[in-house]
Amino acid sequence: MKNGFLVIIIILQKYSAKEEIIMVSINDVAKKARVSISTVSRVMNKNANVSKEKEAAVLAAIDELDYIPNGLARGLVTKNTNSIGILIADISNMYYSSLVKNIEYTLNKKGYYTIIGNTEWNPKREKDYLRYLIQKQVDGLILASTSLADQFINKFCQKRIPLIVLDREIASQQIDKIRINDYDGAYQATKHLISCNYDYFIHLKGPNNAATAVDRCQAFQDCLKQNKIAATNYKILSGEFIEDKARKLIANFLDDFQLSGRRLGIFAANDATAFGILKELKNRGLKIPAQVGVVGFDDVSFAAYTDPPLTTVSRPIKKIAEITASLLVERINKTESEEISKSNIILPVELVIRKSTIKL
Repeated sequence: MKNGFLVIIIILQKYSAKEEIIMVSINDVAKKARVSISTVSRVMNKNANVSKEKEAAVLAAIDELDYIPNGLARGLVTKNTNSIGILIADISNMYYSSLVKNIEYTLNKKGYYTIIGNTEWNPKREKDYLRYLIQKQVDGLILASTSLADQFINKFCQKRIPLIVLDREIASQQIDKIRINDYDGAYQATKHLISCNYDYFIHLKGPNNAATAVDRCQAFQDCLKQNKIAATNYKILSGEFIEDKARKLIANFLDDFQLSGRRLGIFAANDATAFGILKELKNRGLKIPAQVGVVGFDDVSFAAYTDPPLTTVSRPIKKIAEITASLLVERINKTESEEISKSNIILPVELVIRKSTIKL
C-alpha cells in the first residue's frame, strides 16, 4: 500500500491472436470426473461426505482442466471466501516473517489462503488495510502488534468478523487475544544481566505505541529497582524495533559514555535491535561479552548465528501460529446459534543463554 492505495500487480500470460482462452466451468469438471455438480462442490468445500474414489476423480479433473472456481459466485453461496487477512507491523522483522510463515502454513492445511498487510506501525495504514480486507470479505482477521487504539478495535468487532489480536492486551471480553508474557521475559533478561555482574544497564526501548515495548520497559525498570540498582546506574533509550536505528542510538550513547573499567549490560527491545547493537560494539572494538553484554528478545533463527551468538528471550513462534490459526478457523466455522467464550491466552517464554553475556 502506498499513499493510502493498495497496489496489486497481476502478471498475465500472453496469448497469441490465434489462441482462444477457454473458460472451464464446474459442469465441465463434473462431466470429466463423471460425477454430479454437487459432488464437485462438496470436494471443493472439503466436505467429508464424499468417497475417496470420487474425490480423487474430481481432483484429477480439476487439475487436468486447470479449473479455477469463481470465488465471488462461490462466496455468495457459501458466505465464505476461504481467505484470511493478517496485519503485521514490519515484514522485514524476522519475528513477524517467521510468525506469518507459520500461520500461513497452518491455515493453508485447513483450506484457507492469506492476504498480508505490512503496516509499519502506522495507524492510518492499519485502518486502510482493515477497510480493504472487509471489502474483500475475508472470513477472519489476525492483528499482530497493531498500534490501533483499543476503542477502534472494539468498535471494529461489532462488524462480527472473527478476529484474533496478537501481542497485546485489550480491555475487552469480546476479543480473542493471544500473547506471550512480555513482562516476565524482560524481567528474566534484566535479572540475567545483573547476575552476570554488569554494573551499568541500558534498555533500548521499542516504540511507545507498541504494548510489547511498554511491558518490557516496565519489567526492566522494576527488576533493577527490586535488585536495588540505583537510578544513576541505568538508562533507557527510546527507539524502535529497527536494527539501523538501534545502532545509531547506541553509537550516540557510547560517544558520551565513559566505559573505563565498567561493564555495560544492554537489554535490547528485540533481536533486530540487538543485531544493530552488536554491529556497533564490534565496530568500536569493544569486547563482547567481557566489556559489554547484550540480551535480545524473540530468538529468531539468526540469533544463534551472530558473533557472538545472542543471548535472548525465546518465544514459541510455532505454537503461537498453530493456536492462532486453529482458534480463528473454529470461530469462522461456528454456527450463529453457538456461543463460544473468548480466549485470553498468555504463553510462557524462556531465556536462552548464549555467548553474548558472561559472568565475571
